[in-house]
Amino acid sequence: MASSDVLPRFFNVFLSQYNSNSFLIPRSYYDHLPRRLPKTVILMGNGGKSWKVAMKSKREQVYFEQGWANFVAENELKDGEVLTFVFDGHRRYEVSIYTRGSCKETRAAIEVEEISDETESDYSCDSLVSVIQV
Repeated sequence: MASSDVLPRFFNVFLSQYNSNSFLIPRSYYDHLPRRLPKTVILMGNGGKSWKVAMKSKREQVYFEQGWANFVAENELKDGEVLTFVFDGHRRYEVSIYTRGSCKETRAAIEVEEISDETESDYSCDSLVSVIQV
């Protein structure tokens, strides 16, 4: 990691014609990649979901491959959207998606189910004491 403690990052415009099944990492970013590429990395969406994606080197170029198509589909990526990637220095990239209007979007959000306390209130301490005394 750089001495300024800024995490390495890059951006790219999504074009389905070129990026639907695999994603070419910009050559200018290669200096930030580990010497020994990990077989897989984790892409973290700003909606909380994550995707395991294979990282491959072919003909001196580095790609996200297996698993990338799932990321594209679940985030419903559209031509012209900008993707930013922030590398944590190990195996994880935080990915943000910006629409054509330059707005950051939350996609593929994890759904959180709320658990109600109503069933617990049926058994308050007072009602338990009265049951024990009977």
